[in-house]
Amino acid sequence: GKDNLRQQTAMWQAMLIAAELPQTKHVVIDGFATGEGGIKMSKSIGNVINPYDVVNEYGTEALRYFALVEMSAFEDSPFTMERFKDVYNSKLANGIGNLTSRILKMAETNLDIPVEIPEKSLDDSYFDLYKGHDITKVGEYIWNEISSMDAFIQETTPFKVIKTDQEKGRGLIKQLVVRLYTVARMLNPILPETSEKIKKAIKENKMPEVSLFVRKD
Repeated sequence: GKDNLRQQTAMWQAMLIAAELPQTKHVVIDGFATGEGGIKMSKSIGNVINPYDVVNEYGTEALRYFALVEMSAFEDSPFTMERFKDVYNSKLANGIGNLTSRILKMAETNLDIPVEIPEKSLDDSYFDLYKGHDITKVGEYIWNEISSMDAFIQETTPFKVIKTDQEKGRGLIKQLVVRLYTVARMLNPILPETSEKIKKAIKENKMPEVSLFVRKD
């Protein structure tokens, strides 16, 4: 946190030197979580949000996503339940959750066996994003791919093509399944449980019995 800047950049380094230990190579200073009006969350003010309440209603994965992707790695970031719910519905329930259901429904219905997944499908551009310690950019990269896949489904309509050209339709579905598995790989550091659920469903060629993220009205 930015209120620990002096301790981490000066005092802690002096202690390492005194102990004849290597000094820190990088110090990442993050901002505060703020409440209504951009005021820093504080128990004395009473504008805090109990994380256990959030987890009980939305799950651990949803809170992990919001904290890692929607909150800045370096600047102050607002955390209100209204904003959290909006992000949950748009990015998780209607985003990766809905996309996974659509693709695996098509796969389960039209493919006889699970799609063969390449051993490696992540390129260097994904890993390079971590070098700057800005997980928000990693999230943007992943969700750009999710949006691209949604657009691909709308443009190619594999659910329609399969009715008139089975070979082409199956090819489109297989392509989407491989891309979805790649997204699951990218999600592993951010949403590990969700990542494993997607991979398992793809390997079994079955749509998840329960939505990854149930929409909250």
